[in-house]
Amino acid sequence: MKLNFKTILSLVFIFCTKSWGIAQEKPNLILIITDEHNFRTIGAYKEQLIKKGLKEMANPWGEIPGFDTPHINRIGHEGAILNGMYCATPSCAPSRASMFTGNYPQTTGVTKNGKGINKKANTIAKVLNNEGYVTGYIGKWHLAKDDAKPGWQPDPVYHGFSEYKYMFNRGHWKKLDFDGDQPFIPTEKAAVAIKTADEETYTTDWLTNRTLEFIESHQKGPFMCVLSLPDPHTPNLVRAPYNKMYSTKDIKLPETYSTSALRNEEYPGWVTKKQRFKIGYDSTKLIKHIAQYHGMVKCIDDNIGKIFQKLEETALLDNTIIVFTSDHGDMLGELGHENKGTPYESSAKIPFLIRYPKAIKENTVINHALNTADWMDTFLSLMNVKHKNFNPASTEGKDFSSLLKGENASTFENITFVRIDGWVAAVTDQYKLIFDAQQKKPWFFDLEKDPAETVNLFDEKQYKSIISELSSKLLDYGTRTNDDIVNTEKVNLQIRSNVL
Repeated sequence: MKLNFKTILSLVFIFCTKSWGIAQEKPNLILIITDEHNFRTIGAYKEQLIKKGLKEMANPWGEIPGFDTPHINRIGHEGAILNGMYCATPSCAPSRASMFTGNYPQTTGVTKNGKGINKKANTIAKVLNNEGYVTGYIGKWHLAKDDAKPGWQPDPVYHGFSEYKYMFNRGHWKKLDFDGDQPFIPTEKAAVAIKTADEETYTTDWLTNRTLEFIESHQKGPFMCVLSLPDPHTPNLVRAPYNKMYSTKDIKLPETYSTSALRNEEYPGWVTKKQRFKIGYDSTKLIKHIAQYHGMVKCIDDNIGKIFQKLEETALLDNTIIVFTSDHGDMLGELGHENKGTPYESSAKIPFLIRYPKAIKENTVINHALNTADWMDTFLSLMNVKHKNFNPASTEGKDFSSLLKGENASTFENITFVRIDGWVAAVTDQYKLIFDAQQKKPWFFDLEKDPAETVNLFDEKQYKSIISELSSKLLDYGTRTNDDIVNTEKVNLQIRSNVL
């Protein structure tokens, strides 16, 4: 058979495509970040807990009639759900700094809110710009050098995103609008704004609409788009009709809300922080907040549905990595707390669902302990970013794309680290060891035997070898990342004393 020149070229092209991936499309990335999100308000996580026989943990506020998150669930069902994703620090700015740089907060210099990211920080946006991506950021940033509020359009030198018109530094506004072609906040008081906010101006809707416009404008790709929603963070208010979707009569307080252990003098120091509900607190207010919180989550879920619809209309869905996650959790009454700042699961653990059918099989479940500092390496690996534009050795995070692809799970190290305000924790898929500069005794939880985290098992002999191993890993982490909590003399000596 004689082959003409055109046929030969076609065969060579097919061979090169299969062998070296020359003609592969670069995947888009849509990263959806909520703020202060308890993972137990997401249906996919409820399913995971119920499979483990933890029905009470799956529904700490009771089974709320009509509440579900089908669009967020879809990301995990058609991709992967990660049961062990933790924030490097359970606070807004430090967590965000870690997720965009691949480094722990002490390395980024953003160890608490109010600190800006370093101009020299090599963010994921800066890397992708060099790969030919359009990089867009829509919503709350919280890493501006001057910590402005709201701080529209922060200096791109610090973040690197090429489109940032709708990026603002901080604040949990309930209504956004336009002044000409510029974004603005029509009224600052949430209680006033919520009365007139609608599906065009309510912050979650408004920011999602800007995201839909971004996808439409850049559908020829490749692009990275971050949608950073200020909800379901306080103030716990949501627009109609979500404000009346869930009745307070259907909501109960978590079983651990008033656990007697909270009144024990030896209970960990972090219960004395301002987030603790004091004895005598009127819990009817908390129940109202929980109802509104679920309304906020439902509104978010409906907007995720709009993003799916847009990606399907533009034929981009299967070439787009979709991630749904948060910067930290919210205790929502569990263990007598609200908000964040504790090492408990509802504060330090975050939702993380990812869909990318070209690399991730549907209904993948990953239980390894992972961290926000791991995201940058993982995303860039999934996107096949060239090493000339990104050196993995420049970050402290670890690439877990092999877990997402179903590879090498048995050899992947199952441990991560969380820290804030004088305490530091080593966490695996089963154990959590916490050293606190304020405490005489460390805390150790077995999350399989005590998923509610109410019992300190540190003195139990059966755990001594595990505590020793985790202590040793903490010391290695402290040296590698120069963690000033681990390396504080008092804490360091205490950790060393537990290494056998």
